[in-house]
Amino acid sequence: MRLQQRVVDKYMSKVQTEDNPAATRGFSLALGHLPAKLLAPSFEVLDSVLTCLCNASKKDCLIGGEGDAETRRNSITSLVSVCTTVGIYKGELSVADGVTFHTYRLRKTETDRVFASLLAAMEDYNFDRRGDVGSWSRIAAMDGLEALIKLAIKASSNFPHTFGKDSKYPPVVVPSLKERLDFLMDRSPINDQLSSREKDDKAYIDEHLCCSILSALLKQLGEKLDTVRCKAGECLQRILTDVSPRLPFVPNRCMLAETLNIQESTTNWSDPSQTFPLLLRAINIEEFLEPILNGLVISVGGLTESVSKSSIASLFEWIRALRAANATSRILRMGEGENK
Repeated sequence: MRLQQRVVDKYMSKVQTEDNPAATRGFSLALGHLPAKLLAPSFEVLDSVLTCLCNASKKDCLIGGEGDAETRRNSITSLVSVCTTVGIYKGELSVADGVTFHTYRLRKTETDRVFASLLAAMEDYNFDRRGDVGSWSRIAAMDGLEALIKLAIKASSNFPHTFGKDSKYPPVVVPSLKERLDFLMDRSPINDQLSSREKDDKAYIDEHLCCSILSALLKQLGEKLDTVRCKAGECLQRILTDVSPRLPFVPNRCMLAETLNIQESTTNWSDPSQTFPLLLRAINIEEFLEPILNGLVISVGGLTESVSKSSIASLFEWIRALRAANATSRILRMGEGENK
């Protein structure tokens, strides 16, 4: 398609080869505003767009021999916009301007790659004369993870993910008869004609991915920048309280919601005196011990007095409680880091 070559290919070429940061910032952001018929007329084009944006969002990506925080942030924003525009594969056609045509959607391989890029962006701690510019990528990645989680849950058909809105903590329930019949119908002989890839694509989120996302958000909730903590807290609050779609596979869901006071909408996540005591209650969940400690280490050594004092006080209180309970193994893990 001539229009696709003149627009999409040109934009990607500029992002990949341009040495002028102003150009890469603009073209990377522009890619996220294109329509689905240009972004995904084929799997090859969609894959190229995702590859271009994933590479440009890497924390070690260089523009003209130097890193550029705005290009990385814009690439993350556009990566999420492309996923939202194109959608995740469900087997149906797209309709635009009254004309039905194929626009290829994200399969499991592409969805996993986008999740991996967003999680990698959560580790962007690049600094320049303006300070922690990597936080721009981390904030954009948090918004992106929240949006992509919803798309992935809605596209998955291997578990029920809609619950009543009246319950405080939605329980794990037995699927209804209709849900079970639909589940069995998806595995009927009729669907044996589907390729194995199409069947596997019905599960876009699993226990490992869910735990990785929550761990990344909890780490950011313990960091020194007020804006980062606020964004992480708000994302966690929405992810854990949404019931349509409802995030599955959350380790110790009720305990996590209880310790973080998720149901309290008045929590000011940017206030270290409120956030760190709550976070040190959630640290007792085994799966989240290390990511929370990794975030707190940055805050304990921070230059802002209120952040440093609040994080140290909360950490010492937790350690004293462990000593009183003779739980020395957990104290020893503090010195073992991520190689545990």
